[in-house]
Amino acid sequence: MTVVHIVLFKVKAQVLENGFEEFKARLETLRDLPVVKADVKELKLGPPIWDVRSQGYNYGLYSVFESQEKLLQYREDNDHKEFMKMIILPNIDDLLAYDFEL
Repeated sequence: MTVVHIVLFKVKAQVLENGFEEFKARLETLRDLPVVKADVKELKLGPPIWDVRSQGYNYGLYSVFESQEKLLQYREDNDHKEFMKMIILPNIDDLLAYDFEL
């Protein structure tokens, strides 16, 4: 069964003020990870359309996987973990992940 994986980020104020374009460009390199190329059917990144509804989350990731197993492979992949550690976590104050089956 298809699984949707959504991650919302609260990007640090200092990143938003100085370096947000660089952060977004670095986020886009997620597409280059072998696990993404192998296991992700669809991947989108972007800001909210309506800031007033976003509760402080100012950037998001939407991805689609063929199955829960593919999502688990992605989540546990060492390259993905390193990407999180080096690119995402230093630039955010918080994140919210939400997964559901279609």
